[in-house]
Amino acid sequence: MKLFKLLLILFIVFSAAGAMAQSSAELKRKKEALQREIDLLQKNANIAASSKKLTLSQINSLNAKIRLMQSKIGVINSEMKNLDNQIHENTNTVHTLKEQLEQLRKEYASMIRFAQRNRNSYDKMMFIFAASDFNQAYKRITYLQQFSNYRRKQSDYITGKEKDLSYKIVILDKNLKQKSSLLQEQENERNKLGKSKNEQAKVLNKFSREERQYKKDIAARRKQSDYITGKEKDLSYKIV
Repeated sequence: MKLFKLLLILFIVFSAAGAMAQSSAELKRKKEALQREIDLLQKNANIAASSKKLTLSQINSLNAKIRLMQSKIGVINSEMKNLDNQIHENTNTVHTLKEQLEQLRKEYASMIRFAQRNRNSYDKMMFIFAASDFNQAYKRITYLQQFSNYRRKQSDYITGKEKDLSYKIVILDKNLKQKSSLLQEQENERNKLGKSKNEQAKVLNKFSREERQYKKDIAARRKQSDYITGKEKDLSYKIV
């Protein structure tokens, strides 16, 4: 009877030791599997960190590009300011020329009416002979000659002013088109700038999120591995 009890106790002890050995091997396999996961996650985390560094380098290059684009926009703004000054000046010139032309045409119309009233040689002769003396007659002859010359010159002057006005209007129209083009160029530059910033920010955020997630997963796997290591130590103490 005593021998049977002894054999039973030895069977239980050896069975427990075998179970512990089996549990230890299973824990070891789990720990090795976790380590492989940790190594893979660490590798991916390193890749993400390298990609993030590369992205940061790209962003630094982008920032330099942004500064250049902002400088370009500043130059465009200066061009637009100069154009605004030219447009203001040309607008005033056009307004002044129009007023001058209007006055010149009124004066010319008065001369034409006077010339029509004295259009024939008889009227001119009567105008001259109606003078009270020779000096006054001479002055009237001179006046009629000067009036004729002045009328031709006035006509030429009006034609010149009309050409000046037409030219200034063309220049003003050109200025306005240039300003419109510069405004469009400025808008395009700002849009490109905004898109570049958004794109790089998205890429940087993506790699940052991935890097954080990898670190979180690594910490979780290490915590599981440490737990298994603790279990292995407990089993080894029990076996001893």
